[in-house]
Amino acid sequence: MPLSVRTAEAQRLPIGAAAGSPAAIADSLVMRGDTAAAMTVLTSAVKANFKDPAAWYLLGLINWERVKDVRSAAYIKDKNKLKMVAAADSSLRIATQLAPDSARYWLSLARFNIGSGYSTVLFASQGNAKEAYQAAESTGDNLLLAEAADLQGMAMWRRYEASANRGFTQDGQRVQLAMNNNWPRDKALDYVKSFVKKIEPPTGESDYQAAFEKFMVAVDRDSSNQRYSRHLFMALAERGRWEELEGVASRRARQFPLDWQSRLVRGMALHRLQRYADARVAFDSALAMMDESDREYITRFTRILRPKASKDPQLAGGDAKTFSELPEGQRRGLEEMYWYMNDPLTLTNENEMRLEFLARVVYAEFRWTDDDRNLRGAESDRGDIYIRYGPPDYQVAVQGNANFQAATLTSGATVVWSYKIGLTFFFQLQPGFASTRLALNDQDAVEQIKQAVPVSWANLPGSAMIDTIPMRVTRFRARGDSSDVVIATRMPVDSLLKGLDVDRAPIDFDFRVFDQFVRVQGVESDQQSFRTDTVIGRPAREWTRRLGPGINVVRVEAMQGDSRRAARAMIRLMPEAASGFGMSDVLLGSKPSPRSEASAPRSWRDVAITPGVGEFAAGGTLGLLWEVYDAGVRDGNARYRVTITVERVDRSGVSGFSLRVLEGLGRAVTRTQRGRDKFSITFDRTAAAAPTLVEYLSVDLGGSPAGAYTLRLEVEDLVSRNKTSRSTTFRINP
Repeated sequence: MPLSVRTAEAQRLPIGAAAGSPAAIADSLVMRGDTAAAMTVLTSAVKANFKDPAAWYLLGLINWERVKDVRSAAYIKDKNKLKMVAAADSSLRIATQLAPDSARYWLSLARFNIGSGYSTVLFASQGNAKEAYQAAESTGDNLLLAEAADLQGMAMWRRYEASANRGFTQDGQRVQLAMNNNWPRDKALDYVKSFVKKIEPPTGESDYQAAFEKFMVAVDRDSSNQRYSRHLFMALAERGRWEELEGVASRRARQFPLDWQSRLVRGMALHRLQRYADARVAFDSALAMMDESDREYITRFTRILRPKASKDPQLAGGDAKTFSELPEGQRRGLEEMYWYMNDPLTLTNENEMRLEFLARVVYAEFRWTDDDRNLRGAESDRGDIYIRYGPPDYQVAVQGNANFQAATLTSGATVVWSYKIGLTFFFQLQPGFASTRLALNDQDAVEQIKQAVPVSWANLPGSAMIDTIPMRVTRFRARGDSSDVVIATRMPVDSLLKGLDVDRAPIDFDFRVFDQFVRVQGVESDQQSFRTDTVIGRPAREWTRRLGPGINVVRVEAMQGDSRRAARAMIRLMPEAASGFGMSDVLLGSKPSPRSEASAPRSWRDVAITPGVGEFAAGGTLGLLWEVYDAGVRDGNARYRVTITVERVDRSGVSGFSLRVLEGLGRAVTRTQRGRDKFSITFDRTAAAAPTLVEYLSVDLGGSPAGAYTLRLEVEDLVSRNKTSRSTTFRINP
C-alpha cells in the first residue's frame, strides 16, 4: 500500500513544486505506491540542486512516514530506522532553512519534533511552531495561521502542564512514598500536605493564558476544524469555566448541527452547572448522532468496574473481564440495572449519576487526549482515575519522581491527587509531554484501590439533600414462582417541609417495582398537600404487591418540588426458593389477630396486622407474623419447633429484658431462656398438614431499654429435621 504522506499530514503539493519538477514527479509516484522510485527521484534532485526546498521537504515527509512506528520511543534499536529518523530530521530542517517563509514547512518540522520521545526535542517544537505562526501571519493564509496557532497553543499547553499548580517539598526536589506504601491510604491527604506546600500565587498562569489565546485564534480563523475546538474546550474545562464553555459549545453546535462533540461538551458543562435536564438532552442528542463504535467508547460501562474478578463470592461478576464475556443482552440488562439502582431520584427525569459518569468520560477525553501521540484521554492513567472517582479535592505538582532516589531538575514532576473519601494517587509527569502515568511505586496500591473501591460518586452535588425513607419489605410465597410482598414505610414529611415559608406545600410520592430486566412491573404516584405548621412525625404508608420470579427492585420516593428536598428508599430482592421446606420473612407490626373467629388462618392475609418499619414505642407491643412452607408430615400432621431469639445490639447503659409473649403460643410446649441482654423462647407446634402454615404472636416489650435489637426466628422440621431461619432488626424508641 502507498505511504499515507498526504493523508497523515493533510498535505498539498509542497510550496515551490512546479509541474514537472522533481518534487511533483516524486509526489505522483508516492500516490501510485512507488515510494522507492520517489526516493530515487528526490535523492538525485537534491544532489543536483541542493537549494530545492520542495524536494528536501517531500524527502523528509517520506522518511518520517517510514519511522512513525518507532518515532516516539526513547530508544530506537533498528539502525536503519535510526538513519531514517536522522534523514527526516535533516531534510525537514533544510527545507525550512531554504524557505523560511513557508508556514507549511515549519508546521511539519514542529509536528515531527512533537512525535519525538525526548523532552529536549519536544521543547524545540515550540520554536518551530512560533516560526510557523509568524510565516502564516505574514502571508495571510487563514488555514495555515489557524493550524500554526493551534500548534503553538499546544506547545504552550505542554509547558503549562509541567508548571501548573506547583508546590514544593521540604527538601525542595524529592517526593518519597513510604516503603511498601505502608502508610494508611485514608490518611494520605494529611501525609501529602505535611511535606508539600503550595506555591502562591498558583504557577502556570502565563502559559495557560498564552495557550488559551492561541486556541482562540485557531478557532476564529478555522471554526470548522474539530481539533482546534477540542483544544479550546480543553482549556476552558481545565479551569472550570463552565458558563463560557457552554456558550462556546452551543454556538458551535448551532454552526455545525452534526458535530456531536460539541453536544458532548455542552452536556458536560450543563451538568457541572447543575442544569441536569438540559444536560440530559445534550448528551442524548450527541449519543444519537454517533456511530456505534464512538457511542460504545463514551458509554463503556467497564470503566467503573473492578479490573479483576474478586475472590469474595458476594462480589462475583462485578469485574470488567467477567462482564465483557457475558452475552450482549445480559450485559445491557446489568448495565441498565446498575444505573437504575444508582439513580438518585426516579421522580426526576434525569439520572444524575449516569450524567456524572458521562461528564467524567467527556472531561477525561477532551482534557488528556494527545492527538500527536495517538493517546485517548479516557484511557490515560489520569483519565481512568478521574472517571472512577471524579475531580480530585486536592491536587498539586512537585519537583521529582515518586521514588526512593533523589530527583534531579530534569527528572520530571509528580502530580498528586487526593480525595476526601481517603484516596490519594501519584502521577509521574515528564516535562514537555502532556501526559502522565501512575507512579511506578504506587501501581500495586492503585490496583488494590480499584479492586476495593472501583468507583465513587461522592462529588455529585445535592446528595446531601436526599433523606432516607425507613422501609421494610416482607416476602411471602405466592402461586408458581411469584411472591407477595408487603412494603411498609414512614415518610419524612417533616424534614421535606422544614423551613418552607408557606401555609401549605405539596409532596410528590412515588412507588415503583422493576424486574431484573429493568421493566416497570408496578408504579403508583400521587401528590398530597400538607400544612407546614402542623406536620408532626412521619406518617406511615404501605403497599402490597405480587412480584414475579427473579430479581426485583422496589423503590419508594418523596420530593418537595419548591425546596428540592427529597427522600428515598430502595431494596433489591433476590430470588427465593419457590418450593420445598422453608419460611417467609418475618412481618413486624402491631398486635396480630385472625380476621375470622370461625376458621384458622390459611394465609398471612387472614391475619389482621398493621405492618411497620421495625420501630416500636417503649412499653409497647411487638407483633410477629410469618408462614412455614411444605413442612414434613407424619400421621397427617406437621410437627415443627420454633425458636425466637431477641438480643440487644448496643449493650452499653441500662441492661436487662422484660420481654413477655402475650398471645400466639396457645398450648404449645415452651422453653424460655433469659440473659442480661438476650431473650430466647422455644415452642413446638403440631398442626394439620397443609402447604402453608401461618404463625403469629405478640410480644410485650415491657420495660426493655431503648435501642437496637436483632431478632432471629428459626424453624426446625421435626419430621425431616431440616432447619430454616430468618434474621431481622428492630428498634425500641424512648
